[in-house]
Amino acid sequence: MVQKDQKIAVQFALASVLLWSTVATAFKLALTSSTLEQLVVVSSLSSLFVLFVIYAFSKQKQNLFTLFKQTPKVYLLLGNINPVLYYYVLFAAYERLPAQIAQSINYTWGIVLALLSIPILGQKFSKGDAIGLTLCYVGVVIAITRFDITNMPEFDSVGLGLAFLSTLIWSSYWLLNRKTNAPALESILICFICGTPALLFIAINNWHLFTFNSTNLMASVYIALFEMSIAFIFWLKAMSYAIRTAQISSLIYLSPFLSLLLINWVLKEPIYFSTVIALITIMLGLYIQKRMNQSLK
Repeated sequence: MVQKDQKIAVQFALASVLLWSTVATAFKLALTSSTLEQLVVVSSLSSLFVLFVIYAFSKQKQNLFTLFKQTPKVYLLLGNINPVLYYYVLFAAYERLPAQIAQSINYTWGIVLALLSIPILGQKFSKGDAIGLTLCYVGVVIAITRFDITNMPEFDSVGLGLAFLSTLIWSSYWLLNRKTNAPALESILICFICGTPALLFIAINNWHLFTFNSTNLMASVYIALFEMSIAFIFWLKAMSYAIRTAQISSLIYLSPFLSLLLINWVLKEPIYFSTVIALITIMLGLYIQKRMNQSLK
């Protein structure tokens, strides 16, 4: 049993937030030197290795095969969603869109999760869901239109569709994940193992497009470490040490704004005032939805 310590919890949570703040920039940088297929394969397999090392050195771990046998069909489906399908769609969206737009849409996955929970889990559509939904998609409209519907910037329509699709895929993954009983680390590791055949299939069929150099390898490994692996583990650590989980959960709202700074500094992508307002609106929607739904429990 981990001894609760709010100070340590905050430190782990802030570390996670800082790492997650870098991933939008990392995605765009990686896609300048890697094909979409290569980035999915190399980052996912690198993450599998990192997760396995973390699992191997974990003091309290459960047998992976025993856990897999409990719900094999679910894990096989989950493994093809995450990492394969989700990251393929997400990276494709980032490839086609400015980082600030792809990121803004991606942060609405929480409200999509709440909406999917209504028909799938039989949950009621609450006032908090309605307010959250409205604010989140008002934020998306602000980001896309930049407050000027008559003279909207022309974003790649396929990219926008892929960004919205990524929120649906990620939400579906977490809903399906409820059907498993494994601890978080073991669960995601099993998923990555189950996704490996699909990753190898992609690699074999696209090998002629793969070009390896220090730049794209470092970018892929960075994404594997800080988007798919270590940030996730740090967040789990934060929640395990937390005395007041609400305080820890609120820190996640810092991530997109720190990310905008990096997008501007590193990618030299001009950050529009409308994007900042859009993210504030989206984060406010997620926060209100969460708080109002908590008050119903």
